[in-house]
Amino acid sequence: MMDGPIRRRSDRAAASGATDQRLRRIYAVALTPEVIDRLPRHLRDPDCDMIAISYDHLRDAVLSGPDAPALVLSPLVTEVFDAIDMARYLSEAGFRGRYLALVDTLPSANLIRREVAALAPDLSFDVVVLDGSSPLHAL
Repeated sequence: MMDGPIRRRSDRAAASGATDQRLRRIYAVALTPEVIDRLPRHLRDPDCDMIAISYDHLRDAVLSGPDAPALVLSPLVTEVFDAIDMARYLSEAGFRGRYLALVDTLPSANLIRREVAALAPDLSFDVVVLDGSSPLHAL
């Protein structure tokens, strides 16, 4: 687990002089750099401002309004929280962006999708399987 928020900005974005206002902000909650490197390429776009943050520090992060992230990523299950906990928290915090839960392998994500939809119907949610079988890897 990380001690605090860590900003990881694309080298290409920094070299091109991109500003935070132009970058799409993404919160990577409880994700290791190795997992971030396995994300579908469009989620690692140089115009993204990837901010790694621990679950414990999420309460201090901006989740609504103009400075809120466009996307929140987290593992499907950790020792501290799971996607249901995260969906509930994001919904209660007024988050209006997209939330993607990441998992190495999963036979069927439909049960998880239904549970999250029932719990947080206003939340745009999906599961990304990191083995490359996710439709998001094709983008």
